[in-house]
Amino acid sequence: MSQLEPIDREVVRFSSDSQLLSELGERLIASRKVALAELIKNAYDADATKCNIWLTDSGETLVVKDDGHGMTEQEFRDHWMTIATSNRSENPTSRRYNREVTGSKGVGRFAVRNLGLELKLESVAYDPEADEHRRLVANFDWREFESGSGLSEMEIEYRLFDDVDESDEGTCLQISALRDDWSQSELEQVSDGVLDIVSAPYEPEPSNVAPESEEDPGFSVYFSPPGEEDVTESPAKEIYDRWTALAEINLDGRTVTYQYNHDSESFGGPSEYTYELEKNHIGELEGEVRFFDKSSGQFRGMETIDGRQVRTWLNENGGVRVMDKGFRMPPYGDKGNDWLNLSESHARRVRDWRSPITEALFPGDELSIDMRRAQLGLPRKSQVLGAVEVSSYRPGEESEEDETDRLVPAMDRQGFIQNEAFYQLQDIVRGALEGIAIIHKQAERREKIEKANRSRSKLDKVATSTVNKIETSSGVDSSEKDELVGEVRELKRQAEESVEAEREARKAVESMNLLGAVSAFMSHESSKILDNAQKLVRHWKSIPVEERDEKTQEVLEKTESTINDYKKHLGYAENFMKGLSEGDETQEINPKMQVKHVVNRFESYTIRRSITVENKIDFELDGPTMNIAVYSGVVTNLFTNAIKAVSEEAAPEEGNKIRFEAENTGEYHKLRVIDNGSGIDEEEEDEIFDPLYSTTNVEGPGSIGAGLGLYIVKNVVETQGGEIELVEPPEPYETAFEVRYPI
Repeated sequence: MSQLEPIDREVVRFSSDSQLLSELGERLIASRKVALAELIKNAYDADATKCNIWLTDSGETLVVKDDGHGMTEQEFRDHWMTIATSNRSENPTSRRYNREVTGSKGVGRFAVRNLGLELKLESVAYDPEADEHRRLVANFDWREFESGSGLSEMEIEYRLFDDVDESDEGTCLQISALRDDWSQSELEQVSDGVLDIVSAPYEPEPSNVAPESEEDPGFSVYFSPPGEEDVTESPAKEIYDRWTALAEINLDGRTVTYQYNHDSESFGGPSEYTYELEKNHIGELEGEVRFFDKSSGQFRGMETIDGRQVRTWLNENGGVRVMDKGFRMPPYGDKGNDWLNLSESHARRVRDWRSPITEALFPGDELSIDMRRAQLGLPRKSQVLGAVEVSSYRPGEESEEDETDRLVPAMDRQGFIQNEAFYQLQDIVRGALEGIAIIHKQAERREKIEKANRSRSKLDKVATSTVNKIETSSGVDSSEKDELVGEVRELKRQAEESVEAEREARKAVESMNLLGAVSAFMSHESSKILDNAQKLVRHWKSIPVEERDEKTQEVLEKTESTINDYKKHLGYAENFMKGLSEGDETQEINPKMQVKHVVNRFESYTIRRSITVENKIDFELDGPTMNIAVYSGVVTNLFTNAIKAVSEEAAPEEGNKIRFEAENTGEYHKLRVIDNGSGIDEEEEDEIFDPLYSTTNVEGPGSIGAGLGLYIVKNVVETQGGEIELVEPPEPYETAFEVRYPI
């Protein structure tokens, strides 16, 4: 095919509709507080020491005034009037104090347009060409920038004045025809969010940004006219100093360093951990996070806030902020924002670490704590207060990294683009919080051990001192001395046995926790086995009945029955463990229905063993308000114990029986599980709730032969404020357990 000559050659340029300002503004500015924060950033970039924001003209005009270096005529034309200016890449630091410039893309003018439709801009700056200070005044009516006219065709008239004093240097924006009705109270509400953006959460003055150099005097924001500045002292700093544990974070090159500390005297001073990244996508990072366990008395005697209100304050303000070049990056740390997935982990009762850094720094087999408890002890958002400082990448900056691999702010100024750098930031900060959970559990464990040792030492001293006083007393005859000394030594021996029993119980609990981890693994593996067994049954059923031999049909029916039983037992285990971990989710209980669900779950087992189960609970009886899985789990454990008890020996004449009763008396809901099984010997009654003590040798549903069932039940019941006791059974029954829950 021959080449054809074009009939004409022309060039064309991109053009933009004046409506572009509106379109961009809506995408770049997400809220009023973000708009004001962008104007404050402009003041900071202009080397201002303060920025004042207030309402005038009875709330009709919003004024934003700073004492920075202002704009010359050339800067106004080249930067303010140029969309997506490259000024930041050409001048990355401010000209007076060498501050790292925070603004980008000329977002300030869009912020103004989103706040109001009319603007009077006044800027006083030193003009080096004229060698004098000049005032520039320009008026904008954004309503004139309507769709249909080219942006380059729009003309803005401005005026210059030369009779200006140097003390007037700075920029003043008077925004009117406000898009929203503003009142002083509404401005104050917005101010809280704005000040949170321009300062770390623990600054003594929430409107202050620390200086970047010795010459830099710093930067403050006031929601009042010049001369009427009044900084309200925030409780944040005082709360911040009441920490339980803290983590300092540093990223230098590829090395992440965590330094932890704890207020417990037993912690032994700061501990440091380092981790090497394969690649650093973030750049430099520094931060600090403080954890508050909200223990009794932690916030007593505060000056800026009633200590009883601190928990509410932390619920509203708690979290980890991200400070980008000195200013906070919303929405990280906002109420309701879960950028570190803390709330999600607590809701799902997650028992593994989300950050790969934690797995590497704290291998479970090297810690003298129960890792599962540490995982469930992950700090909540309302228990932490802190910030990490980063420096994001802005288009136009020189970088060895591709833009997609760096921290890049989203267009609407709400967070960063979710890329490799952001996920790395999440891992590093989440790792710090997971580390806090671990060192907090370590400190608690050491404190308990040291407390026990102190008690034992005190006991030794008191006993020795008492014996010495008795032996040297002249008012006691020798026979009485021997008797008294013997009693003191016996008391000491009993106390030492008690301490030793507590130590053994702690070991048993550790064994129980280990067993729990194994159980979780086995439940997972059992589910896979169960799934394969069900697939096998479905395959057998696909064979026509007439083609199955008698043996195949018998095995198929037996396998189906076994699978159904096993599913119920597996469900019991999973529900009970879930109940233990989710004990804070409560609802009203219907006792009869909960017992019925448990009984039905083991129906095939009790029918095969000719066990009669009586549910004598009144359907109308109100139960306690508590976690339904905990209530069901306790019933299930006592029921399976009863099943084992009635299966131990030949049934009596009346047959094997298990009976459920319940009543509400006074302040308690009482539930009784009664059986006519083998009973419990009198000498065993004081030991049945001890860990690792087993009363039966019969295997049955829920039986693992570890002797932990009643120990777990007792602890679970007591965490609900209840009690469990072996009580006298009615005739002709042998055993009765009574559980009492407060109502």
